[in-house]
Amino acid sequence: MQNKKTIILALIAMTLFVIGYFPALELLVQKWSSSDDYSHAFLTVPIIVYMVWAKRACFKEYTGRGYGGVLLVGLSVFLHICALKMEIPTVIFLVTALTIVSVLVYLGGFSVLRELTIPILLIFIIIPIPNQLYSMVTLPLQLKITQVNEFLIQLLGVSVYREGNVLQIPGKSFQVVEACSGMRSLISLTTFSLVVSYFTLKKSKLKCLLFASSLPIAFAVNVIRVLVLVVAFHFFKLDLTSGIEHTITGLVIFMFGLVLLFAVQRMLEFWEK
Repeated sequence: MQNKKTIILALIAMTLFVIGYFPALELLVQKWSSSDDYSHAFLTVPIIVYMVWAKRACFKEYTGRGYGGVLLVGLSVFLHICALKMEIPTVIFLVTALTIVSVLVYLGGFSVLRELTIPILLIFIIIPIPNQLYSMVTLPLQLKITQVNEFLIQLLGVSVYREGNVLQIPGKSFQVVEACSGMRSLISLTTFSLVVSYFTLKKSKLKCLLFASSLPIAFAVNVIRVLVLVVAFHFFKLDLTSGIEHTITGLVIFMFGLVLLFAVQRMLEFWEK
């Protein structure tokens, strides 16, 4: 009977949340739908819900009054109203995430933050980065990837000239555009590393190591991606810079990044045991 009552209350709370925050949720879904960088968010949300549900015991064990959670919920609702008035999408998304966290604190106390660290991080990771900040991050990454590829291409004995984020070899120039900056791989791999660490690792330090390893792996994946395009054209006269060939190449190299991440996970899991 108690479990049934808990489920009913949870459904009522979720319904009220969806109704009250529908403008923010609708805008968030639009952002995810229009961005290749965050299309995985539709899969991440059910995983977050499952993670929270798997930790439902910590809510049942909580016997506090939840006054701190009530204050946080009230504050987040007030901030939500202000954010809607400001009409700044990122602020609206952050306040919506804060409301979810506040409700969790109300239901399970502040100790629940430790139990639900990874799902809470995932909630904030799937919030789209503002365009201005996105550009500030991608531009240095584009330049660094271009510089590393210039060095590698020279090691292969290929004549190359770099100007900014453009690599010029005999017969063709390659521009390291925003899509090749590594942000898409970075967002996807960091998200995936958190999910994998949650289900396979127990120690927090090892989870942090797996998360940290996803950063250089994401960078390496995009360095390899550009290098493959240059090598394919120079040595085999294959132009993989457009069309279905470009898409397949990017997918295969991203899968290679996942293999590297899994290899690190297996080593950490072995170390833990």
